[in-house]
Amino acid sequence: MSIRIPGRRSRHIAATLLLGAAFSLNAAALTEEAPYFSYRYDPWDTAVETAQSYLPDRVIVGENLGCGTLSLPTDLAVTSDGRIWILDAGNNRVLVLEEDMALETELTPVDSQGERISLQEPAGLFVSEKFEQILIADKKAGVLVFDLSLRLIRTLGQPDSRILPEDFLFSPVNAVVDSSGIIYVISANCYQGALLYDEEGQFLGFYGSERVTLTLQTLFNQFWKNILTENQAARMRRSVPAEFVNFCLGDGDFIYTIRRGNDVQSGQVKKLNAQGTNILPEKVFGDIGVTLQLADITVDSDGFITILDSGSGRLLQYDEEGNLLYAFGGKGSQKGLAMDPVAVQALGEKLLLLDNQTGQLIVFQPTDFAKNIRDATLLCADGKYQEAMEPWQSVLRQDSSYALANRGLGKAYEGMEQYETAAAYYRKSYERELYSEAFSEYRNAQLQEHFGLFMAGLALLVAIPIGILLYRRRHRKSLYDQRIGRFQYPLYCMFHPFAGFADLKERRQDSLPAAGVILLLLAVVSILQQQLTGFAFSETRPNSFHLLYTLVSSLGVFFAFVVCNWSITTIMDGKGTLREITNYSAYALLPYILGTVVIILLSNLLTTEEAMFLRMAQWIVYAWTGISLLTALKEVHMYSLGRTIWTAVLTVLGMVIILIVCAICYTILSQLAEFVGSVITELRMR
Repeated sequence: MSIRIPGRRSRHIAATLLLGAAFSLNAAALTEEAPYFSYRYDPWDTAVETAQSYLPDRVIVGENLGCGTLSLPTDLAVTSDGRIWILDAGNNRVLVLEEDMALETELTPVDSQGERISLQEPAGLFVSEKFEQILIADKKAGVLVFDLSLRLIRTLGQPDSRILPEDFLFSPVNAVVDSSGIIYVISANCYQGALLYDEEGQFLGFYGSERVTLTLQTLFNQFWKNILTENQAARMRRSVPAEFVNFCLGDGDFIYTIRRGNDVQSGQVKKLNAQGTNILPEKVFGDIGVTLQLADITVDSDGFITILDSGSGRLLQYDEEGNLLYAFGGKGSQKGLAMDPVAVQALGEKLLLLDNQTGQLIVFQPTDFAKNIRDATLLCADGKYQEAMEPWQSVLRQDSSYALANRGLGKAYEGMEQYETAAAYYRKSYERELYSEAFSEYRNAQLQEHFGLFMAGLALLVAIPIGILLYRRRHRKSLYDQRIGRFQYPLYCMFHPFAGFADLKERRQDSLPAAGVILLLLAVVSILQQQLTGFAFSETRPNSFHLLYTLVSSLGVFFAFVVCNWSITTIMDGKGTLREITNYSAYALLPYILGTVVIILLSNLLTTEEAMFLRMAQWIVYAWTGISLLTALKEVHMYSLGRTIWTAVLTVLGMVIILIVCAICYTILSQLAEFVGSVITELRMR
């Protein structure tokens, strides 16, 4: 029996259903490939989802290798020939895999006589190709140095040195060997840095030691330790430097470390040279605003740094300058997720993640998105910005707001002397310094091209004020001969604050409609300042404009000032009424309103190197407005200057009190609303 679909409309419906099913299957496949999303951070430290960077390629388990289940594996190592070494701690062995993930050999530790030995609590694994040695950091047995067949050569135990504290307990968690044979060891709860040993196993000292991070808590503890008894001080929390958690060896014998300690706010990842000096910027590494549990770090042959956060199960990859490229991964039982990730290693562009709980080795393959980022980053590091344009453009097709891609294209166009385009890309990447440099070049080119027009405009700009001043001097009249209209007083008081406000009080010519117009202009200028301030000087986050907040921070502050001043001067024999205070204060704001317009224009014409001129203009506007406001309050209340300043200070204090009360009320109302909402939800659940 055949099924006939009558009519064109039915055929359309069937086609739509088939397409929907196809898209659903495709989405399910994508979800199966990546049970997580990749993300990055924008310039305001907000996590932003981006295109997938790494996808799980394979999951290796012991059964697939033919060697039985891996039991509590703790560390990985990768050698230059592509072989993968796994420290299978629970089974007291080291597995060696070929680059294609096939099992090559299984090594069991033996002593120098060939007798099998048992590892006690192995934590770290390192393979030195140059010296043909395998180092296993055992928390209880010390650092065990084996040959490549896992025959014991020697053991590095508790160092005997006067510089170590008496209660020092040697508990190594990892060890590496540099090209000169120096052995670096990280010991748990060691705050002096990494321990150094020579080729013969002699203790040399410490490397990369940290200083105590100076905080208010540190100063507070030090103060009380000087006052309390020795027993009381001993019970206080010690201020100690941040300790190393793990490390790895990079090209050029650079040591890459991850650390933790009291109040570590930045510099969680360090790149240390031979002198133990960090050459990476002191910035935040890892997820921002969450508790970090950094567990491992690896650096590939191209210099890309990958760190593992065992708390979240995420991997974060950085370039050589410490810029976050992307983050991905997570915890779980799906393909690509780990239950208890403990180690990460780079295998070329791939990443290997070891799961201690399940005994799985997860292989991550970079997507085209990640490959383009890596290729473009390497080209930019070599100064080949134009060659990097194509991969950066491919990146932007998948993530149009990717900051590093926009910056890279800005560099390319700047090298091609297309400064306007370069400035546009720098603006997209929020690189204010680079934007200012490109804008400066573009502005200079425009000035050279239109030099005659620019000089004519400048001459006109100078001639007009001079002409007005000469005209006013020639036709100057006394104050009482002038006929100043009610709506002319705001502008007159702006240029003649002392005479203007005194005359305004005597003639009682203040106008509430005129004050209303000025306050409307204040609101408009506040909005324009938020939206039109030049990029080089704007601190406003795009797409974050809030009209209510802008109005409260301008008109709200003004009316709070008026009410507080009226309240205080009422009990201090002030002569001004609430209406007069409002009008006079509004008139005094005219210099600020007009000056802000000029500052907005200047911010779009100046660069960051010329910020001094913008700050100078701002201080002139603030001083002018302050003088006008004090003069207005002095005349409206008929105070002396000292009494005016005193009441102004009290007014500001009153505004602070109002702000605190409003904050308390807001908090209480928010908690009340949350409580009522929870009660309603509970009643609905029943």
